[in-house]
Amino acid sequence: MATSAAPRENAVPFEITDPKRVPAQRYYSRAFHELEKEKLWSRVWQVAARLEEIPRVGDFTEYTINDQSLLIVREADGDEGIKAYFNACRHRATALGTGTGTFHGKQIVCPYHGWRWNLDGSNSYVYAERGFTPACLDKDFLRLREAKVGVWGHMVFVNLDTECEPFEDFIGGIAEILEPIGFDRMRVRWWKHVILPGNWKMAQEAFLEAYHVMQAHPSLSMGAADEDYDLDLQGGPFECLPQGHAHSTPAPVSEGGESPVKGMSMADYFIQFNNALYFGTDSYTTEREMFVQQGLLEKDIPDEEFIPAFFEALYEYARGAGIDLPAPATETTGYGHIFPNLTFLPAYGNSIIYRVRPFEDDPEKCVFEVWAVQIPTADAGDPERPELEGPVPVEEWPQIFKEDYRNIIAQQRGIHTKGFDDMVLSERYEAMIVNSHAVIDTYLRRP
Repeated sequence: MATSAAPRENAVPFEITDPKRVPAQRYYSRAFHELEKEKLWSRVWQVAARLEEIPRVGDFTEYTINDQSLLIVREADGDEGIKAYFNACRHRATALGTGTGTFHGKQIVCPYHGWRWNLDGSNSYVYAERGFTPACLDKDFLRLREAKVGVWGHMVFVNLDTECEPFEDFIGGIAEILEPIGFDRMRVRWWKHVILPGNWKMAQEAFLEAYHVMQAHPSLSMGAADEDYDLDLQGGPFECLPQGHAHSTPAPVSEGGESPVKGMSMADYFIQFNNALYFGTDSYTTEREMFVQQGLLEKDIPDEEFIPAFFEALYEYARGAGIDLPAPATETTGYGHIFPNLTFLPAYGNSIIYRVRPFEDDPEKCVFEVWAVQIPTADAGDPERPELEGPVPVEEWPQIFKEDYRNIIAQQRGIHTKGFDDMVLSERYEAMIVNSHAVIDTYLRRP
């Protein structure tokens, strides 16, 4: 049988020609990796930071993608006061900042020769400028080079291409869908990362389908059989957008119907599902939902009334604590993906957020970051600047993360097997993966 693995003349190497098949080389080819560096990562809007990382004027954080480094700098208060500078001194290319910190005195100072810049990128001082010709001291030449910046959902997006599409055009459709969830109100509880021996797409795609849940996550499937497990309800009706974004709306929570597990009531299924997510992620379900659930378990509530009672108690608790919860999950999307590498799994005013990108210059390694975010109480005050933990070894992550990471690692090994040419995808269950690859190819075809 012919496959789509062989590159065609005048086409993207290993391009998608059949939406049901993804050539294996897209996950390890050096040529494909280099093309992504040149035409995807240098031209696509991508999340570089959260606003908590730069709370005060003068704060900065470094963002790296492939061989590029940018400094995300707070020049002034408000969303309009964010700058993204290519991290190189205009004199002899020294990196002006590393990691996270503060530019004191509102001056960006080169550690090599002491040249300085204002937070708006204009040069403020050249040491012994008398030794340089006037052309070297031209103000426009000395100004720090900038990437484009957009802000949404308490996150800073950047685009390295100064001729890129407007951020509003890129984010518009998916932002409107995700807006009711309240990502702009969520703040970081913890932030961790792992370096995985897998291509960034391989890692990303583990969260672009729910098809794997029954086998990969036994604590979530709880023994449900194939014929009992409705994948369309588990994954939810989803929509793929032209920009590569996607979202999924969960099926309404049943108040008394049958659960996916034979012999288990919907109330018991709901309780066990919350328990599994709490112990397996410490992010999707958190202590405050478990507190509400435990309080109800101490009461004699009929099974058919338990789920409505949970949401009633949760919103009553939230009102008392000054927590501005969004509408219930039955009224908002339960999943979001912002192309190319950001995934949201929201619930109860919390969310897991995944960001995946290439690690250094290796097509078979990626940085996999997880933010656990939550809408805080009214009296929580300003949060501390979050610190990235790790890299945390795979075996030290909560169980559900660990299960996903192990499968990503196993996939990356498997694609090198002789005779394996293509990933074979379900257009029904894995359409978001198909859509993501198709949009990647639109970037790679551009001049």
